[in-house]
Amino acid sequence: MSIEATMKILTLNTWQERGPWRERWDLIFRGLAEYQADVVGLQEVFNMDWAEEVKRRSGYPYLAASGEHSGLIFLSKFKPVEQACLVMKTKSPTEDYLRYAFYLRVDSKFQDVAFFNTHLSWSAGENEMRMKQTLELETFVNQKSVNLPAVILGDFNGGASTPPVVYLREIRKWIDTFYVKNPGALGLTWDYRNPYAEAEREKMAERRIDYIFIRERTGPLEKIKSSAVVFKQPSPQGVFPSDHFGVMTEFS
Repeated sequence: MSIEATMKILTLNTWQERGPWRERWDLIFRGLAEYQADVVGLQEVFNMDWAEEVKRRSGYPYLAASGEHSGLIFLSKFKPVEQACLVMKTKSPTEDYLRYAFYLRVDSKFQDVAFFNTHLSWSAGENEMRMKQTLELETFVNQKSVNLPAVILGDFNGGASTPPVVYLREIRKWIDTFYVKNPGALGLTWDYRNPYAEAEREKMAERRIDYIFIRERTGPLEKIKSSAVVFKQPSPQGVFPSDHFGVMTEFS
């Protein structure tokens, strides 16, 4: 990667193998081909045979899976250098599964970059659980990334004004890339325009709950060129790629 080159980073919660999932994944594959992100963080990919199929059909040279039942994977055009998975100690009393953060260090050809993919507890009333999980995530990030350019991405299951997001953005000064490039925009990634999200109206309000944060503007992350909500268009038959929309940020 030259100094003049760009880096595109994308995050999407893929909604497991639910609903018309093969039709949905056809749309995801089309989107991946269109967006041409360099590093993609996906959530809710639990089937490792399917993860290998995703790598093959998307054409990415590298797949990184956590080795835990986390659902967190990366697709990358850059060579992985190191990876590790955090099994969070903070467990929601309403969930019968654990939460995770997945670290991947890649050689971007310009400078190594540390990526962290996560998916926090979902219940709307569990900001305290998500805050504790965010503190665990922060410790893990600091341990693994040291002084490297660092990216946190994934499904925080909380809006921009919730404690975990405010903590990262306002207190720890992580840069919410969508917020910076789209001041005042709602940027909904959980949007009732999507019928899969609308079906959960009683459980989850419309919000932007998917994020790409960077610790600082440095190296290949120095200039945020754009950030947008992606995977938001349905097929002619009304099928959406997922119950979430995704986010993609481009750096130059």
